[in-house]
Amino acid sequence: MWQFLKDFHYYRPADQRAIVVLLTLIFITIGATLYYEHTHKPTVSPMDEAQLQVFADSLQHQDSLRASRRQVLAERRNNPARQSSERPVYQPRQRSERPEYQKKDTVPSLLMDTLPRYEKIEKYEPGTVVDLNKADTTELKKIPGIGTVIANMIVNYRNQLGGFYQVEQLQEINIDASKLLSWFKVDEADIRQIPINHASVDRLRHHPYINFYQAKALVEHRRKHGNLTSLKPFVLYDEFTEEELERISHYLSFID
Repeated sequence: MWQFLKDFHYYRPADQRAIVVLLTLIFITIGATLYYEHTHKPTVSPMDEAQLQVFADSLQHQDSLRASRRQVLAERRNNPARQSSERPVYQPRQRSERPEYQKKDTVPSLLMDTLPRYEKIEKYEPGTVVDLNKADTTELKKIPGIGTVIANMIVNYRNQLGGFYQVEQLQEINIDASKLLSWFKVDEADIRQIPINHASVDRLRHHPYINFYQAKALVEHRRKHGNLTSLKPFVLYDEFTEEELERISHYLSFID
Protein backbone atom coordinates (compact mmCIF):
# COMPACT_ATOMS: atom_id res chain seq x y z
CA MET A 1 0.00 0.00 0.00
CA TRP A 2 2.83 2.39 0.93
CA GLN A 3 4.65 1.50 -2.24
CA PHE A 4 1.51 2.38 -4.22
CA LEU A 5 1.30 5.76 -2.48
CA LYS A 6 4.95 6.44 -3.24
CA ASP A 7 4.51 5.54 -6.88
CA PHE A 8 1.34 7.62 -7.03
CA HIS A 9 3.33 10.85 -6.83
CA TYR A 10 5.30 9.91 -9.95
CA TYR A 11 2.19 9.60 -12.15
CA ARG A 12 1.18 12.43 -14.36
CA PRO A 13 -1.63 14.65 -13.04
CA ALA A 14 -4.07 13.21 -15.59
CA ASP A 15 -3.26 9.64 -14.52
CA GLN A 16 -3.61 10.61 -10.86
CA ARG A 17 -7.07 12.03 -11.45
CA ALA A 18 -8.12 8.88 -13.33
CA ILE A 19 -6.95 6.64 -10.48
CA VAL A 20 -8.78 8.73 -7.89
CA VAL A 21 -12.01 8.61 -9.92
CA LEU A 22 -11.72 4.85 -10.38
CA LEU A 23 -11.11 4.22 -6.70
CA THR A 24 -14.03 6.49 -5.81
CA LEU A 25 -16.37 4.53 -8.09
CA ILE A 26 -15.23 1.25 -6.60
CA PHE A 27 -15.90 2.41 -3.03
CA ILE A 28 -19.31 3.82 -4.01
CA THR A 29 -20.31 0.55 -5.66
CA ILE A 30 -19.25 -1.54 -2.66
CA GLY A 31 -21.04 0.79 -0.24
CA ALA A 32 -24.25 0.80 -2.28
CA THR A 33 -24.27 -2.99 -2.44
CA LEU A 34 -23.81 -3.39 1.29
CA TYR A 35 -26.50 -0.81 2.01
CA TYR A 36 -29.02 -2.49 -0.34
CA GLU A 37 -28.45 -5.92 1.20
CA HIS A 38 -28.86 -4.52 4.70
CA THR A 39 -32.07 -2.59 4.02
CA HIS A 40 -33.82 -5.15 1.71
CA LYS A 41 -33.51 -8.39 3.65
CA PRO A 42 -36.39 -10.72 2.77
CA THR A 43 -38.81 -11.08 5.61
CA VAL A 44 -40.99 -14.12 6.05
CA SER A 45 -44.03 -13.64 8.15
CA PRO A 46 -44.34 -16.40 10.74
CA MET A 47 -47.36 -18.65 10.56
CA ASP A 48 -50.00 -18.03 13.11
CA GLU A 49 -51.35 -20.77 15.38
CA ALA A 50 -54.42 -21.40 13.19
CA GLN A 51 -52.33 -22.04 10.08
CA LEU A 52 -49.97 -24.28 12.00
CA GLN A 53 -52.88 -26.32 13.31
CA VAL A 54 -54.34 -26.76 9.80
CA PHE A 55 -50.96 -27.88 8.46
CA ALA A 56 -50.54 -30.37 11.32
CA ASP A 57 -54.05 -31.77 10.75
CA SER A 58 -53.36 -32.32 7.04
CA LEU A 59 -50.17 -34.22 7.83
CA GLN A 60 -51.98 -36.37 10.37
CA HIS A 61 -54.77 -37.11 7.86
CA GLN A 62 -52.28 -38.21 5.23
CA ASP A 63 -50.55 -40.47 7.75
CA SER A 64 -53.87 -42.09 8.66
CA LEU A 65 -54.69 -42.70 4.99
CA ARG A 66 -51.32 -44.37 4.41
CA ALA A 67 -51.77 -46.54 7.50
CA SER A 68 -55.25 -47.69 6.45
CA ARG A 69 -54.02 -48.47 2.91
CA ARG A 70 -51.16 -50.55 4.28
CA GLN A 71 -53.58 -52.44 6.54
CA VAL A 72 -55.91 -53.27 3.64
CA LEU A 73 -53.02 -54.53 1.52
CA ALA A 74 -51.76 -56.68 4.35
CA GLU A 75 -55.21 -58.23 4.86
CA ARG A 76 -55.46 -59.06 1.15
CA ARG A 77 -52.06 -60.74 1.13
CA ASN A 78 -52.97 -62.83 4.19
CA ASN A 79 -56.44 -63.80 2.88
CA PRO A 80 -56.36 -65.06 -0.77
CA ALA A 81 -60.03 -66.11 -0.63
CA ARG A 82 -61.04 -62.52 -0.07
CA GLN A 83 -59.04 -61.40 -3.07
CA SER A 84 -60.87 -63.78 -5.39
CA SER A 85 -64.24 -62.81 -3.96
CA GLU A 86 -63.57 -59.12 -4.48
CA ARG A 87 -62.65 -59.53 -8.16
CA PRO A 88 -65.53 -58.77 -10.52
CA VAL A 89 -66.83 -61.85 -12.33
CA TYR A 90 -67.08 -61.42 -16.08
CA GLN A 91 -70.57 -61.90 -17.37
CA PRO A 92 -70.90 -62.29 -21.13
CA ARG A 93 -73.33 -59.89 -22.69
CA GLN A 94 -76.48 -61.52 -23.89
CA ARG A 95 -76.95 -61.08 -27.59
CA SER A 96 -80.43 -60.22 -28.64
CA GLU A 97 -82.02 -62.15 -31.46
CA ARG A 98 -81.88 -60.25 -34.74
CA PRO A 99 -84.97 -59.82 -36.82
CA GLU A 100 -85.41 -62.17 -39.76
CA TYR A 101 -84.68 -59.48 -42.35
CA GLN A 102 -81.30 -58.82 -40.71
CA LYS A 103 -80.17 -62.41 -40.37
CA LYS A 104 -78.85 -62.56 -43.91
CA ASP A 105 -75.63 -60.58 -44.02
CA THR A 106 -75.65 -58.76 -47.35
CA VAL A 107 -72.75 -56.36 -46.71
CA PRO A 108 -69.93 -58.75 -47.71
CA SER A 109 -71.67 -59.63 -50.94
CA LEU A 110 -72.16 -55.96 -51.77
CA LEU A 111 -68.48 -55.30 -51.12
CA MET A 112 -67.48 -58.25 -53.28
CA ASP A 113 -69.53 -56.84 -56.15
CA THR A 114 -67.45 -53.63 -56.09
CA LEU A 115 -64.07 -55.42 -56.11
CA PRO A 116 -62.35 -56.17 -59.44
CA ARG A 117 -62.64 -59.77 -60.48
CA TYR A 118 -59.58 -61.53 -61.80
CA GLU A 119 -60.41 -64.53 -63.90
CA LYS A 120 -58.03 -67.44 -63.69
CA ILE A 121 -56.18 -67.81 -66.96
CA GLU A 122 -55.86 -71.33 -68.26
CA LYS A 123 -52.33 -72.12 -69.39
CA TYR A 124 -51.45 -73.82 -72.65
CA GLU A 125 -50.50 -77.46 -72.67
CA PRO A 126 -46.85 -78.35 -73.44
CA GLY A 127 -46.27 -78.56 -77.16
CA THR A 128 -48.31 -75.45 -77.97
CA VAL A 129 -46.45 -72.96 -80.19
CA VAL A 130 -47.35 -69.26 -80.31
CA ASP A 131 -46.35 -66.70 -82.95
CA LEU A 132 -44.17 -64.21 -81.05
CA ASN A 133 -44.89 -61.40 -83.52
CA LYS A 134 -48.68 -61.80 -83.47
CA ALA A 135 -49.62 -62.83 -79.93
CA ASP A 136 -51.27 -60.21 -77.75
CA THR A 137 -50.91 -59.99 -73.98
CA THR A 138 -53.90 -62.28 -73.35
CA GLU A 139 -52.39 -65.07 -75.42
CA LEU A 140 -48.91 -64.52 -74.00
CA LYS A 141 -50.21 -64.92 -70.44
CA LYS A 142 -51.45 -68.41 -71.31
CA ILE A 143 -47.84 -69.57 -71.60
CA PRO A 144 -46.49 -71.00 -68.32
CA GLY A 145 -44.07 -68.61 -66.66
CA ILE A 146 -45.50 -65.46 -68.29
CA GLY A 147 -47.68 -63.13 -66.28
CA THR A 148 -49.10 -59.67 -66.87
CA VAL A 149 -45.81 -57.81 -66.35
CA ILE A 150 -43.74 -60.00 -68.66
CA ALA A 151 -46.47 -60.04 -71.31
CA ASN A 152 -46.58 -56.23 -71.33
CA MET A 153 -42.77 -56.05 -71.55
CA ILE A 154 -42.75 -58.35 -74.59
CA VAL A 155 -45.46 -56.42 -76.44
CA ASN A 156 -43.90 -53.00 -75.67
CA TYR A 157 -40.45 -54.07 -76.85
CA ARG A 158 -41.92 -55.71 -79.95
CA ASN A 159 -43.61 -52.43 -80.85
CA GLN A 160 -40.32 -50.53 -80.44
CA LEU A 161 -38.40 -52.98 -82.62
CA GLY A 162 -41.08 -53.53 -85.21
CA GLY A 163 -41.08 -57.26 -84.49
CA PHE A 164 -38.73 -60.08 -83.50
CA TYR A 165 -36.53 -62.04 -85.88
CA GLN A 166 -35.55 -64.58 -83.22
CA VAL A 167 -36.77 -65.60 -79.77
CA GLU A 168 -33.36 -64.91 -78.20
CA GLN A 169 -34.05 -61.16 -78.49
CA LEU A 170 -36.13 -61.49 -75.33
CA GLN A 171 -32.84 -61.59 -73.42
CA GLU A 172 -32.46 -57.88 -74.21
CA ILE A 173 -35.31 -57.08 -71.80
CA ASN A 174 -34.04 -59.45 -69.08
CA ILE A 175 -36.34 -62.35 -69.93
CA ASP A 176 -34.89 -65.86 -69.83
CA ALA A 177 -35.49 -66.84 -73.46
CA SER A 178 -34.04 -70.32 -72.96
CA LYS A 179 -37.17 -71.37 -71.07
CA LEU A 180 -39.46 -70.00 -73.80
CA LEU A 181 -37.85 -71.32 -76.96
CA SER A 182 -40.21 -74.29 -77.19
CA TRP A 183 -43.29 -72.06 -76.88
CA PHE A 184 -42.59 -69.51 -79.63
CA LYS A 185 -42.08 -69.35 -83.35
CA VAL A 186 -40.99 -66.26 -85.31
CA ASP A 187 -41.99 -65.19 -88.79
CA GLU A 188 -39.76 -62.39 -90.13
CA ALA A 189 -42.40 -61.49 -92.69
CA ASP A 190 -44.33 -59.82 -89.83
CA ILE A 191 -41.50 -57.38 -89.04
CA ARG A 192 -42.25 -53.72 -89.82
CA GLN A 193 -39.19 -52.54 -91.74
CA ILE A 194 -37.96 -48.96 -92.14
CA PRO A 195 -37.57 -47.70 -95.75
CA ILE A 196 -33.91 -46.76 -95.52
CA ASN A 197 -33.92 -44.68 -98.74
CA HIS A 198 -36.63 -42.36 -97.44
CA ALA A 199 -36.19 -42.36 -93.64
CA SER A 200 -34.80 -39.32 -91.84
CA VAL A 201 -32.14 -39.28 -89.15
CA ASP A 202 -34.78 -38.78 -86.47
CA ARG A 203 -36.82 -41.75 -87.69
CA LEU A 204 -33.81 -44.05 -87.77
CA ARG A 205 -32.34 -43.09 -84.38
CA HIS A 206 -35.58 -43.95 -82.58
CA HIS A 207 -35.05 -47.62 -83.35
CA PRO A 208 -33.51 -49.49 -80.37
CA TYR A 209 -30.67 -50.83 -82.56
CA ILE A 210 -29.66 -47.54 -84.23
CA ASN A 211 -28.06 -44.62 -82.40
CA PHE A 212 -27.79 -41.02 -83.57
CA TYR A 213 -24.33 -41.33 -85.14
CA GLN A 214 -25.27 -44.48 -87.03
CA ALA A 215 -28.46 -42.87 -88.33
CA LYS A 216 -26.50 -39.82 -89.47
CA ALA A 217 -23.94 -42.02 -91.25
CA LEU A 218 -26.69 -43.88 -93.12
CA VAL A 219 -28.39 -40.69 -94.28
CA GLU A 220 -25.11 -38.96 -95.26
CA HIS A 221 -23.98 -41.97 -97.31
CA ARG A 222 -27.33 -42.02 -99.07
CA ARG A 223 -27.10 -38.29 -99.80
CA LYS A 224 -23.59 -38.60 -101.28
CA HIS A 225 -23.83 -41.93 -103.14
CA GLY A 226 -27.51 -42.35 -103.91
CA ASN A 227 -30.02 -44.92 -102.70
CA LEU A 228 -28.78 -47.84 -100.68
CA THR A 229 -29.11 -51.44 -101.84
CA SER A 230 -27.34 -53.10 -98.90
CA LEU A 231 -25.32 -52.38 -95.77
CA LYS A 232 -22.01 -53.66 -97.14
CA PRO A 233 -20.48 -50.18 -97.55
CA PHE A 234 -20.83 -49.55 -93.82
CA VAL A 235 -18.48 -52.37 -92.84
CA LEU A 236 -15.65 -49.82 -93.16
CA TYR A 237 -17.42 -47.24 -91.00
CA ASP A 238 -16.25 -46.78 -87.43
CA GLU A 239 -19.85 -46.26 -86.31
CA PHE A 240 -20.81 -49.89 -86.99
CA THR A 241 -19.65 -53.36 -86.04
CA GLU A 242 -20.48 -56.46 -88.04
CA GLU A 243 -22.82 -57.64 -85.28
CA GLU A 244 -24.68 -54.32 -85.27
CA LEU A 245 -25.04 -54.34 -89.05
CA GLU A 246 -26.44 -57.86 -88.93
CA ARG A 247 -29.06 -56.85 -86.35
CA ILE A 248 -30.02 -53.68 -88.21
CA SER A 249 -30.40 -55.48 -91.54
CA HIS A 250 -33.56 -57.23 -90.32
CA TYR A 251 -35.31 -53.89 -89.83
CA LEU A 252 -34.34 -51.99 -93.01
CA SER A 253 -36.05 -52.14 -96.37
CA PHE A 254 -34.07 -51.21 -99.51
CA ILE A 255 -37.08 -51.18 -101.83
CA ASP A 256 -37.70 -47.73 -103.28
